Amino acid sequence: MEVIRWIIKKLWQTLMDKTFSPIHILANRYKVEKVLGEGSYGIVYLCWDLNTSGKCVVKQMRKSKRKENETMYKQETAVLSILNHPSIPKLMETFTYQNNMFFAMEFIDGENLEDLLFTKKKQYQEKEALLFFKELLEIVQHIHKKGVAHGDIRIPNVIMNNERLFLIDFGLSQNLHKKNVQDDFYDLGDFLLFILYSTYDAPSKKNQPWTKELNLQTNTTCILKKLLQIEEPYQNVNDILQDVNHAISDHIN
Repeated sequence: MEVIRWIIKKLWQTLMDKTFSPIHILANRYKVEKVLGEGSYGIVYLCWDLNTSGKCVVKQMRKSKRKENETMYKQETAVLSILNHPSIPKLMETFTYQNNMFFAMEFIDGENLEDLLFTKKKQYQEKEALLFFKELLEIVQHIHKKGVAHGDIRIPNVIMNNERLFLIDFGLSQNLHKKNVQDDFYDLGDFLLFILYSTYDAPSKKNQPWTKELNLQTNTTCILKKLLQIEEPYQNVNDILQDVNHAISDHIN
């Protein structure tokens, strides 16, 4: 019985959540080039904007989950509309087409950091990792000043273009409050660990904590412990930036 219900549910979702194929033109403006990704929230397309003759990203909400997705749709588009930062994609417009909700945003050309680390084996030495991390922190500082928590700071949501960093995907963003500030900070700790581990070559198969596996300077270790709430956590981005600047200075001196 459960299997039958699952099949019926999937068939219903397939019927409701129409995916538009390449060459299809959405709302007489956006020509679909390809599907970039599909999630429970929506379908993301790379499109050609016929009005500007440039590429853009168009996100379609899944009609099968319209009630729950409508709130996320309103939240994400509202957030993008107030975040005016060169390293965050700009919202172009919201629209409906064939009874589906869409929004279009700026296309960020570049390489996904996850691919750079795991496919191309990009490595970041400690000082380089801290400089890179500082750039991300400055974006998060801007977001928090606008009263927004990103909610999903991970390496797949960072794009690199000519050594410049972009933060994307605000689908899980929320209004800023104490808990999700700490959630963003914990994600930042995970993020920093990922890029620091890019130079790690495991000498053995022993499963050891990062404090033993990574040979880091004291300031960097303290930053990670606070971000990961091993020690008294940070309360704001300014304090993190201050400590990161000190850690970078230690590498210079």
